[in-house]
Amino acid sequence: MRVKLFAENNFKKNALSLFLITLFFCFIGSHLRVPQELSLFWPVNALIAGLMVRNPYLHRISSYVVCFVAMVFNDTVFSGWALPAVTLNVANILFILVAVSMLIKHLLPPSANSQVINAMRIFPACLLAALACATWGAWAQEVDFNARFITAWGDWFSEQFSTSLMLLPVLLARPLRTVPWRSLLHPGKLLPLTGVVLSLTIGAMIGGAGSLTFPVPALIWCAIVLPIPITSLVLLLTGITEIILVSHGVMNIQGDDALLPISHLTSVRLGVATITISPLLVAVSMDAIRQLNQRLSLRANFDFLTQLLSRSGLYENLRQEPFSPQRAAGVVMLDVDYFKTINDNFGHDAGDGVLEEIARRIQDVVNNRGLVCRFGGEEFVVVVFDYNHSQLYQLAEAIRQSMVREKFWLQGNTVTVTASLGLALGNAVNEREWHGVVNRLISAADKNLYLSKRNGRNQTSPAVEPRALVNDVA
Repeated sequence: MRVKLFAENNFKKNALSLFLITLFFCFIGSHLRVPQELSLFWPVNALIAGLMVRNPYLHRISSYVVCFVAMVFNDTVFSGWALPAVTLNVANILFILVAVSMLIKHLLPPSANSQVINAMRIFPACLLAALACATWGAWAQEVDFNARFITAWGDWFSEQFSTSLMLLPVLLARPLRTVPWRSLLHPGKLLPLTGVVLSLTIGAMIGGAGSLTFPVPALIWCAIVLPIPITSLVLLLTGITEIILVSHGVMNIQGDDALLPISHLTSVRLGVATITISPLLVAVSMDAIRQLNQRLSLRANFDFLTQLLSRSGLYENLRQEPFSPQRAAGVVMLDVDYFKTINDNFGHDAGDGVLEEIARRIQDVVNNRGLVCRFGGEEFVVVVFDYNHSQLYQLAEAIRQSMVREKFWLQGNTVTVTASLGLALGNAVNEREWHGVVNRLISAADKNLYLSKRNGRNQTSPAVEPRALVNDVA
């Protein structure tokens, strides 16, 4: 059972949910600051920003006031602050406001191209939001514009920038519940995850500033083979792990404090923030490519007008049909009678409408008993399996009669549209797959279709069932 925290037209529910979520994560963040290795984690700003982007109706002044009150309440009750709680938490609200304003107005609906664009917008949104937050936060700490200010500004900026850059992709990706978890048990999906763990271990053993970048190849590997939600989660966990390893001295990062008066932890935060964005972009790019390939495949396998299988789609489906030389395949080939006259008298739009209606009637008759394909122009092909001649003829006649039973409506006129059909039935002779069998049967059905045309149209050939036809076509 899923609990919905927000509702578009329920202010009280939204305000209560925002207050409790903000208060809870402020409380968690305040206690995580005690050990230095967890001082990175002030998750509330990125979390609230992500919720507002996912629920645009929360992006209003009242919501920001509720969050601000919750932050001040937390600092006053649990930290003993008073006036400092008011001034400092303006920095947190600034971060949320800037990040949401940059993301919410331009967030595009899910598609192959929009995912790339949305991911690329996360970086500048986090950057500008962290700049605004750090500037106010350092000033609110009442430090002069000197080395202390630079240090405070660096702590604020690196904390907000790195945290948001790791958390927002997780929050803005599609929910983890949509991921087929069983597919992740495949060795091809587990290997990149193993590579991340090994690279972190090797980095900790070798040390040095370059050790931070050791997981990047494995992370990019994850981005290529894993879904975006999983990749975003792996990036978050990898960044957290590296910061903890550095803080404990397990991963030894050497630096020169004389260049800039910033802590090693600040340097690590900035390095992790830079590392995390590149695999994310690879992830959304690969997802876009996969979606594009899927669309191209669907476009190639289905006829745009009738939504039936195209010729290539027919042969693709034949590959999935269990093959046996003893199984019989049957082909019904249909051609619309005097279709050119329909186009000439009523226009090509009317002709397209006739083809759409014919496709619907054929599909209604065949249902799931066979494969229906628009073979080209006004020609349609139906392929069935394990039919005898009598069953194939009955199916063809049902299709033909569905054309003449009800007239077609063309530009305010009712018009009778008929079709000629040709049949062919047989099994494998020298073929080892259905592709060859069906090609041969289509050729034979086309010849019988010509007989129907020559003998007056609106009929099915052969009209009678042959007495003996096992390995040959009708």
